[in-house]
Amino acid sequence: MEPQRLERDEVAAAMAARRELGPQYELELAESLVDRVNAVIDARLAAQPVNRRPGPDWAQMALGLGSLALSVPLTAIVASTTSRTAPLLLVFALVAAVNLAYAVSKAGARRRD
Repeated sequence: MEPQRLERDEVAAAMAARRELGPQYELELAESLVDRVNAVIDARLAAQPVNRRPGPDWAQMALGLGSLALSVPLTAIVASTTSRTAPLLLVFALVAAVNLAYAVSKAGARRRD
């Protein structure tokens, strides 16, 4: 098991070894101490729970904004050509279906991960 704490006497021992062995072993001693510090850091990071929120879904945002950008002119075209509400409902139903299909596919992909 990895150590959870680097004790002061371990660092002091490394410094004493450097004094005894001389400067020719300085690089090896420094690398050994760095490896110990990295092991302690890695053990601490592994012990912490990962509570990261997923970042924003830019594809979903682009799809929503694109749907809005397309639904405005489509609504204007349909409203100018007919006075019936069924074509307008069809436009909104198609936009909603595309967005819903994307949301369902993303939810399925998250469940598999």
